[in-house]
Amino acid sequence: MSWLQVSLPAAAAHVDAVSAALEALGAVAVTTRPHAGAAVLEPAPGEQPLGRDNLVTGLFDGAADADAIRARLMRALHGVVNVPPVLAVLEDAHWEQAWRQQAVARCFGAGLWVLPFDAPQPAAARAVVRLDPGLAFGTGAHATTALCLQWLAGLDLAQRTVIDFGCGSGILAIAAAVLGARCVYACDHDPQALAATGDNAMRNGVADRVRITDDPPAADILVANILSNVLDELAPRFAALVHVHGRIALSGILPEQSAQLTARYTPAFRMQPPREQQGWVLLAGRRLAR
Repeated sequence: MSWLQVSLPAAAAHVDAVSAALEALGAVAVTTRPHAGAAVLEPAPGEQPLGRDNLVTGLFDGAADADAIRARLMRALHGVVNVPPVLAVLEDAHWEQAWRQQAVARCFGAGLWVLPFDAPQPAAARAVVRLDPGLAFGTGAHATTALCLQWLAGLDLAQRTVIDFGCGSGILAIAAAVLGARCVYACDHDPQALAATGDNAMRNGVADRVRITDDPPAADILVANILSNVLDELAPRFAALVHVHGRIALSGILPEQSAQLTARYTPAFRMQPPREQQGWVLLAGRRLAR
């Protein structure tokens, strides 16, 4: 069986309109992913988990009239999307391959690997997280997540307690667990993300150490890959959640936002110089004595 794949770029504000237009034309599935390397960040409560630039793709039966779909989409989205959709015919095997291209092996820091479930384990791997692309974002592909994974891989987590605030797929919580953390508290306002975290923790064999909660106790380490404005609002709560001399890492920050956030966290933390990767910043610090 073949499928017709129809793809359109969309800013975050237009994703719903593009998705609705594809569904109205009979798409059997509609997906959204970052476009041209844009990062996807954990949203504030009530917001959609979208990047600044997205690619919305509809999947149609292969017998669908491609020309008619193209013309009707352009009419329906006039003034919203001003470029024609990209159409491609995919066989079943090609559709599966397109999905699998999102699930690749990556190494972070000294020996922390993120692998698809069916990939062989590298001989030099110190710790392994296995994830496949799913409903909640987070396979280590984006710079914001990569920065957090590199930071975690550089810590001694043995017998430490960790909070993953805004857990998404659970990748950071699971990484902390496989790196030796005694207990990891995973928090997220999105029920879909919590379900994904629980499932991924179970599949990685660390469900006994990854606890899903919206009210974590204070911990030795806190990592949060969320938006800058939310990090700003949560500064007092994070200060209360990190033990004295404990560590914090904040990601999802643009370079021009780092100075303000550093100042915001400096009263409670000794902040380090920002780490930057692909236009995104991680801020790390150590909790000062209260």
